[in-house]
Amino acid sequence: MHLRQSRIRNTNKLLNDVEKNLTFFIGVNLNEITLKIIQRKLNITKINKKETVFPTPFNGIMSERNSVGEFIPQKNKPKETAYRSQSWETQDWGGNSHSGTSYVPYTRYPRLFIEPKEMKYNFATDKDDNQIFIITQSFLNNQSNIEEILFAANLTLEIFNEVDTFILNSDKDIINSNAVDIVNWEILPKGEQIWDSFSNKTTDKLTPSEQILVKERFDYINSFNPDVVRQGVGGYTGYLIFEFTDKNLFIFDSILYGDAMYVFKNDWINVSRLTKREIIQNELAEERIIHNKSWKAKLNRFLK
Repeated sequence: MHLRQSRIRNTNKLLNDVEKNLTFFIGVNLNEITLKIIQRKLNITKINKKETVFPTPFNGIMSERNSVGEFIPQKNKPKETAYRSQSWETQDWGGNSHSGTSYVPYTRYPRLFIEPKEMKYNFATDKDDNQIFIITQSFLNNQSNIEEILFAANLTLEIFNEVDTFILNSDKDIINSNAVDIVNWEILPKGEQIWDSFSNKTTDKLTPSEQILVKERFDYINSFNPDVVRQGVGGYTGYLIFEFTDKNLFIFDSILYGDAMYVFKNDWINVSRLTKREIIQNELAEERIIHNKSWKAKLNRFLK
């Protein structure tokens, strides 16, 4: 059933015309409005209906949970000490400016990391030759799948302010099962200021102090003169890949995706096609470097 709203709390209306235990898809009809939204909100400059689209994390909480995951405070456990990095700048009595980074201790509940759903969209055509834009996975209308269905519906509503269910027959309808999931990476020109290449939409969620610290981190890695710096687009917006081909090193870092950078060797292309969940679960990185006070020392072991 077609719904036009910002969010749903249950699936009763959505699944009103979907029979129990029937397989269906979730998405929207393609029209002039939804095509413009895809380009604007999903950071797709040129529509290619043969590609899979991974939504950016900057459209709201559902998009962030889908691309990044989330941390849930475990309030049934004792609090622990954690450290919050904070930039500072001051002047001495002689008017000389000094700046640095402090790691301020604070107590918090232990956090449980909820892995991202990493739902993606494909273009498809139904038996009436209608163009549609659907989440790549199908859903089965039964109670055990309600949570996944609700997540997919609210993700779609957050992006389009509408959602629909589609019953597709794989024998008659054209489902683009051969869609290629291409991770798009833009090569930044030599000498370009990395921080300036990010849009305001990418950096607005960071505090002024966080912006300073992230910029300093990127500038530090860039000071080792990588051969190429690639910037992710689409669902990988906020990622950077620093390529050091003579060292056979590829450093993945990001603005929003967790609190670590990843160091890889050999083939960055195949690794870049994987999701964060796959990288962590399969322990594919040479090292995962947490963004704490010792990150430079750990990174220097690879770069110096």
